[in-house]
Amino acid sequence: MAFELDNLSLALLAVLAVLALYHRFFSSPTPLVHTLLLGRQAEPSKVRKAGQSAVYRSWATGQDTPLQVRPANQLQTVDNVVTVPVPTPLPGKPKFKVTQRVILDTPVGGLLRFDYPLTPQLTSEALAEIVRLVPLGLKAVFPGLSSNAASPTPILTLLPPSPGTALPLLLLSLASKPGAPLVIVPDPSVLDAALASDVYPAPALLVVHESVFPQVAALKSAAKGILIVGDVERKHATAAKAAGATVKWWEDIWDAAEAAPEPAEEEKSTYADVHSYFWSLPEAGEKPHVVKVTHMNATAGIAGLLSIFPADKRPAGHNGDVVASAVRIDTPFGMTIALASVWSGAGFRLIGSPVPSWKATADEDVAGELAALASGDQPAPTVLFLTAKHHRTLIAQLQEEFLSHPLASIAGAQQVNNIRGGYVARGTFADKWVFAGVRKGVLGGIAGDALRAVIVVDDAPSPALSTLSAALLSLPISRVHSSPLSSGPIFASHFYDLQSTQVPDIYKRVRGADGPGHTGAPASNVEVLLKGAGTDTKENGDASPYAGRLWVRGPPVLERLGGTTDDGWVDLGVDAAVETNGTFVVTK
Repeated sequence: MAFELDNLSLALLAVLAVLALYHRFFSSPTPLVHTLLLGRQAEPSKVRKAGQSAVYRSWATGQDTPLQVRPANQLQTVDNVVTVPVPTPLPGKPKFKVTQRVILDTPVGGLLRFDYPLTPQLTSEALAEIVRLVPLGLKAVFPGLSSNAASPTPILTLLPPSPGTALPLLLLSLASKPGAPLVIVPDPSVLDAALASDVYPAPALLVVHESVFPQVAALKSAAKGILIVGDVERKHATAAKAAGATVKWWEDIWDAAEAAPEPAEEEKSTYADVHSYFWSLPEAGEKPHVVKVTHMNATAGIAGLLSIFPADKRPAGHNGDVVASAVRIDTPFGMTIALASVWSGAGFRLIGSPVPSWKATADEDVAGELAALASGDQPAPTVLFLTAKHHRTLIAQLQEEFLSHPLASIAGAQQVNNIRGGYVARGTFADKWVFAGVRKGVLGGIAGDALRAVIVVDDAPSPALSTLSAALLSLPISRVHSSPLSSGPIFASHFYDLQSTQVPDIYKRVRGADGPGHTGAPASNVEVLLKGAGTDTKENGDASPYAGRLWVRGPPVLERLGGTTDDGWVDLGVDAAVETNGTFVVTK
């Protein structure tokens, strides 16, 4: 008997098909995080002093919990960031197989003269060996460097924070010893103040880029040793002979290290030892200041940084992650991003000028710096730490490409509807057919399928721009506030926070900021308070937020040498306001 369908059956099947299509492509999905969790992100203390707000901590940390000083028990000091045992090589075989991991954009794989081509990719074992050799080579070339924390001989660095010149600074930081802490200078204009300062012992060694060697060699107060970086052809050899100091080149330390005997007994770093000193880059009319970073400050900064990610989203080597950062590595927070990436097993790259430079990136050069991440055979970044300038440029270019797509109106409507419901993800109908192709066609595809996290550091984007970013990237956008006075984040937004007071018209082109959005609640291991008249008790019906000068304390907060503190509280020099849900808006 032939199979037949009556009209009622056809109607029911049609209804089922429509419901299935609606559920698959157009129904509102479940929010990434429950709105109740976003309604209370910080916990205030139960008591407060006159002229001050309550003391705020992250809701996840709570008021009675000790603040975290390390992400894991095995990370006691920076010495433990790279702790992979070096295996015994087989006869006739190279020591290491260099694969999978990239550290900056410099061919570090050939530094130890392995029997394979130079490559920027290396194993953790190779990195551990390089870090082991750095202090051996420095001590062999400059015997005056101290091995005793009681009588330290600091190493001053003056290197451009560019992708091609930052590797020596990262290696020196990983290999810093108690007797030779780093003094990190961010600009040649600060060099005189750094050499004349009496808040730390006089530097015994200057590690400088070749472009500033003539300036350094002319200084009467310069150290007894100078190590030149970036002068492979040794064009400064003649000037070095007349410098009146021991002048060597970065390449010299590797030969010296391989020939140097192992020290009989090496002094181990403790959490209280000084790891480094960071000089600030002063604003116009201000004097530079210097902060001290202990090993505990450094490990606490790593803990605070990693806590902004959910456990399954943290950078990790087994995921093949590559972290790319636009934050200067010669700042405390920029260095923390690098150290956290290395400790997590991820690759690390910098976003910056391909030409060594200390200057801030010009607006017209930002797109080129982002596109450089996709050039060559380097792996694409999976985690981006962007400045506000880099973020705006990325979103503007994505939007230009999106607006030219024939399905933009349909995809945009679905994406905005999902975001209103607290949901955004890759692989949806709109993302698969529109946004994925848009991202692959912009800036070499750096925002393509590999990218899984974007963090905007400082100058938080407006609520409208944050929502637009989430729509175009199909990812939640995290906001972080940092400070030269902390190795870790001060504030961090919830990783899945898509709430916004402004849902933008996705078809209007990006314009200037409409005012900053919130940067989230206090980070996991800091506590903050506000001081000033704006913290007075509100009258009934007054819904204005508490506002005032921002003060902070906690394990990542650094000691400003020559500055003052109030019971451990440090003035960050900015104003902020706290919203009713415990998130903060930082105002300059």
